[in-house]
Amino acid sequence: MEAPHPLPESKRPLLLTLVCFFAGTYFFTFSALFIAGLFYSGWVTEAINLYTPVVQNSKASVSIVLALLSVLFLLGFAGVFLMFRMRRPGYYIFGVSSLLLAAIQLFKPVLSFTGPVIFIVFLILLGLYFRRFR
Repeated sequence: MEAPHPLPESKRPLLLTLVCFFAGTYFFTFSALFIAGLFYSGWVTEAINLYTPVVQNSKASVSIVLALLSVLFLLGFAGVFLMFRMRRPGYYIFGVSSLLLAAIQLFKPVLSFTGPVIFIVFLILLGLYFRRFR
């Protein structure tokens, strides 16, 4: 009778797996919401104009913003997926999209301050494992 072989060790730490799961869920959910908003940009424009009567937005400008945000969130999700596979370019892709999203929210006075904090926390937590990425 052969001795049982030990299970192979995972090359991905548990905390990295959990952070990738939460970041992936966050970025995928928001990208799906922005893509859905892009298809219904007329309704989104009406809602924005209803609650912000001082500035009237056009459907084209709202569509451009929704497209930009959906692309940035999809890039963030792609970066998280690559980091889950332990690839170093994923961190660069995720970092660029997170920093752009944080900058957009920091310089837009209407949006809250918690969004950039979430992006920076994800970036720092995933950056702890930068040396392990190939």
